[in-house]
Amino acid sequence: MRKYWVIMLIIIPRLLLAGDLPNNSHPNIFGTGWDCDRGYYRSGKKCVKVVVPENAGIDIYGTGWSCNRGYYKSGQKCVKVILPENAGIDIYGSGWSCNRGFYKSDQKCVKVVVPENAGIDVYGSGWSCNRGYYKSGQKCVKVVIPENAAIDVYGSGWVCNKGYKKSNNKCNSMTKAELQKQKELEKAVIERMRQRRLQGVRGDDCEAEYKTNAEVCVEITGGDLDCNKGFSDDYYRDCDVVLNYEVKTNYSGGSYLDVEVECNVEIEYKGRETYSTQSDSGSKDESYNLYAYGSDTETMRFNFSFSSYKEITYVRISSARCNIESVNLW
Repeated sequence: MRKYWVIMLIIIPRLLLAGDLPNNSHPNIFGTGWDCDRGYYRSGKKCVKVVVPENAGIDIYGTGWSCNRGYYKSGQKCVKVILPENAGIDIYGSGWSCNRGFYKSDQKCVKVVVPENAGIDVYGSGWSCNRGYYKSGQKCVKVVIPENAAIDVYGSGWVCNKGYKKSNNKCNSMTKAELQKQKELEKAVIERMRQRRLQGVRGDDCEAEYKTNAEVCVEITGGDLDCNKGFSDDYYRDCDVVLNYEVKTNYSGGSYLDVEVECNVEIEYKGRETYSTQSDSGSKDESYNLYAYGSDTETMRFNFSFSSYKEITYVRISSARCNIESVNLW
């Protein structure tokens, strides 16, 4: 029987010698070619020095330039951002945004005119009515609460107290049959909550209201990481973490609970040329009004911005947690 031998030929590429390197360059990571040093760019077989204009620096790639914060690129120059009154440099560093309490109108920041019984809204560029008032044109009108009613969870309307039903603009007493039906519904809700407790589904964090011993729980139901890429489309400029959660209670009274929830998110990220990971965290809090056996599903958004010099290529959510900070009976 003939024997056949297979000979494997391993080709080893020629390593680059020092004499093969042009000025202001270095061997690439494979040792078979060369890259220009930082501050130089490749032009044929040479490395040409990057000409950096005033108020600029070498970019994240090391082969070009970018304007410093507070300046924007215009041709081959960096032009200073002209800030109108009551404005500051934006998150990108090459433009401006109005301060809180002002809104952008053409090239100015105009002060938000806040009517009586209102305050600056969550966006900082408008206004919203205080609790117990509703928006009507450019005014905040007081909510007229009928007898046997209270301000609703949104703060801009009203709901009837337990044992009463809404009829036009009044709260009329329920009939015996209606009260019985309401009790049956409440009993069903309590039973569902009891079953959930038996199954161990109570929430990530729970607190009891000290007067009624009613329990309020918060539970994270989902999360998502959404990252925006930079101009070159190969690194991340910033990332949004969207956190979904539910707040619920077994409170059975006729008033409502004022609940404060705080959520914390931590991320890990790594740059293109780094081996170790770094971390960043953010926290936010929100208030909720929960009625008997009430629940509320909400979303919190956290934004994490990265320096362009870090060239972030890897991001993940390392932890997320929501806690009940306080529970008060109103």
